[in-house]
Amino acid sequence: MGKISIDRVNEAYYGDLGTDFSNKTRERVNWIVTHVVGKKILDIGCSQGIVSILLGREGKKIDAIDISSESIDYAKKELEKEHASVQETVNFRVANFMTEPFDNDYDTVLLTEVIEHISDPKSFLEKVSQTIKPDGKLIITVPFGINDFIDHKRTYYYSALVEQLKDFFQIEEFTYLGKWTGVICKLKTEETPSYYTEQAVKDLEQAFYQVEREYINRIKSDLEQMNDLKSQLKTKTEENDEVNELKIVNKTLRNTIDEKEDLIRQLQIETVELLNREETALKAALVKQNKIDELNRQISVLEHRYKVIRKSRFGRVQVKYWELKRRLKKIVGRGKK
Repeated sequence: MGKISIDRVNEAYYGDLGTDFSNKTRERVNWIVTHVVGKKILDIGCSQGIVSILLGREGKKIDAIDISSESIDYAKKELEKEHASVQETVNFRVANFMTEPFDNDYDTVLLTEVIEHISDPKSFLEKVSQTIKPDGKLIITVPFGINDFIDHKRTYYYSALVEQLKDFFQIEEFTYLGKWTGVICKLKTEETPSYYTEQAVKDLEQAFYQVEREYINRIKSDLEQMNDLKSQLKTKTEENDEVNELKIVNKTLRNTIDEKEDLIRQLQIETVELLNREETALKAALVKQNKIDELNRQISVLEHRYKVIRKSRFGRVQVKYWELKRRLKKIVGRGKK
């Protein structure tokens, strides 16, 4: 039997899912490995296989099963990276623990994040008890408290886990690993100890304190980040307001510039028109002046000719003739009156 969801425990162990999660995963995995006893191990719900591989490096014989073919394929690829001696000791396979037979001589059986997925944990744990040697161990880890994954069937604190285990197992150690609980069991004997001791209550309270402290610290951190984001947003908003004001000023200036450019273009047009009129008038004046100059030149020529004629002998006679003609004209005019 195994987990329906795909646990990325190998990736978490090697730090691919973040430093904090990696540290917590390593703490839990190392706690499991250090409490394994004997040589023959059954890893039920082995997921990506990190625990089995670590134990294989120590020469232990591992039967590792999971109902997820995707997880087993991943585990086998990881195993291929290991030394041949490790590959020989670890056997990964897709299997359903509840429907297949298993030996009854395992030194340690591992149920790491498994029973929270089981709808009938009593039948499951009964079969688990039949696979362990009389002096063997059962190592369990489960999420501590609320863990709302879709395939989690129940939430485990202290009493729910004790009540399910005590029919078949005797608890030797109950440990809190942050958001996980670790339990080490041996097969039940006729003498059943009391699990509800003062120390058990203190340990539970301390576990609650640590989880709540982590939540509070995370909330404080989230609030600080939110405040930082608000501050950044406020600064950004102020910057945007300044930018908007600058945009308005720029638009006003642009409109003013456009108006000035339109006025300049209009003045240019009027200036060109005025220059054209002045040029036309100047040309007309020049033509008129040329005509006057021509008349003056003709007058000068006539005056020159008159002077020349007057000084000549013929000219003097002609002048006297004109004077006499004018006199006669006057006399005739008086006579008519």
